[in-house]
Amino acid sequence: MPLRFLLLDDNPDDRLLARRELERHFPGCQSTEVGDRAGFEQVAAAGFPFDLAITDYQMRWTTGLDVLKLIKAHVPQLSVIMFTATGTQEIAVEAMKHGLDDYVIKSPRHYARLPVAVRTCLDRTEIRSRAIRSETRLASLLENIQVGVFRMSLEGEIEEGNRAFWSMLGLGSGEFTKAAHHPLIEDVRQHIPELKATLDAADLQLDAGDLDMGGRAFKVRLVRVRVNGHDAVDGIVDDVTSLRRAELEILRLNADLEQRIATRTRQLQDANEALETFGFSVSHDMREPLRTIQGYANVLKQDFAEGHLDKASLYIGRIEAVAHRVDTMVTDLLEFARLSRTEIATENVVVNDALHEVTAALHAEIQQAKARLQIEVPDDLTVRAHRQTVVQALTNLVSNAVKFVRPGAAPVVRIAASEAGSMVRVTVSDDGIGIAPAAQARIFNVFERLHSEEEYPGTGIGLAIVKKGVERMGGRVAVESAPGGGATFVVDLPAPPEPV
Repeated sequence: MPLRFLLLDDNPDDRLLARRELERHFPGCQSTEVGDRAGFEQVAAAGFPFDLAITDYQMRWTTGLDVLKLIKAHVPQLSVIMFTATGTQEIAVEAMKHGLDDYVIKSPRHYARLPVAVRTCLDRTEIRSRAIRSETRLASLLENIQVGVFRMSLEGEIEEGNRAFWSMLGLGSGEFTKAAHHPLIEDVRQHIPELKATLDAADLQLDAGDLDMGGRAFKVRLVRVRVNGHDAVDGIVDDVTSLRRAELEILRLNADLEQRIATRTRQLQDANEALETFGFSVSHDMREPLRTIQGYANVLKQDFAEGHLDKASLYIGRIEAVAHRVDTMVTDLLEFARLSRTEIATENVVVNDALHEVTAALHAEIQQAKARLQIEVPDDLTVRAHRQTVVQALTNLVSNAVKFVRPGAAPVVRIAASEAGSMVRVTVSDDGIGIAPAAQARIFNVFERLHSEEEYPGTGIGLAIVKKGVERMGGRVAVESAPGGGATFVVDLPAPPEPV
């Protein structure tokens, strides 16, 4: 039978895009689209005959939270995913409390995650169904085969029991003395006064020892009976240890799931904020050189029209320089994006070998600036990292140390490395212009520049690439600096694991 999906959204385009993703990943599925109250009332009247429901949060005629509550009230087992662009963390948490199965942010790049969430919900539903079927079979098996039956006097003395009962106690048949001191019997004995006073029957859930330490759990049914003119207590015992452990495991899994949901919500929020910042930076910093090129092109057009060609070469040269800068910015942006999405395979990298590649790549730049490098790194010091990414990060840091100096000054760059617990710490220090404390948190952002292009040329992406690359390798980067006092960039990278 094909999968049946319910799509609730008052935006037909969003429904179309969602349905397309579902049909791509679940061939042959049937999607019922609802965009107004009348359609929703119709599917509600039909009893929501679906395998899964996907709802927007903010709709003209209702909210996704109200939809969720109504569905769960009528069909608790029906999985519901909220797919929205207007929800908040508070809404997500509130929805989870009412039984929401997943929460997906609606954006072009998140449509691909919708089928993943659907698959997870369907798998979870199947697991729950299998668990329920297993519990039913287990209960039937216990009732028909492994059911302990015993009789006890109102004074609490065991009078008789079947083989399953003695087996549950871990005793041989007829060991009445030992049974009298068994935790299960002692617990049962405490409930006899209730039966003597007012009750004819009682159901008990008793634990004999810590379940996590090998203890057992029993479900006991006690019934007061009349036997040969005397009152007694008949008991039926089921060993429900596996069920109790499953309940405890479900509680632990639910707690873990709630934590994962909270973590995922925070991650989505952080990712959205980072995406907004990145988009603004790209829009702003990429448009500026393009406006410059457009300005020079307009000036050239005017001068050619008026016959003034004396500055044409100057303007063309400026256009070429700006175009080169745009090309460099695009290249850096592509590298930043590559570091964000590409799987990075790590290996053992000797720090000095990486530094040899760095100094070779920056040889002309170092010579031109008359810079002096002081390298204090043990010959065999090794990090667990991606070689190309390490070389690139150190190249950017050394290049900045050579560049950001006072006019006319010969830079002195100190590179040191040493072991720091499970990490290797590499520092790149300079005696340059330094960085104000208020700006130190911003310099690792994309297109974050503290100086004009005329003062210190660059794209403003270099340190963002350093931070992204180091973090993708399991490390971290920080800066220590003061205006006029130089700067020290600290890079911590994982050390190779100890040999077994």
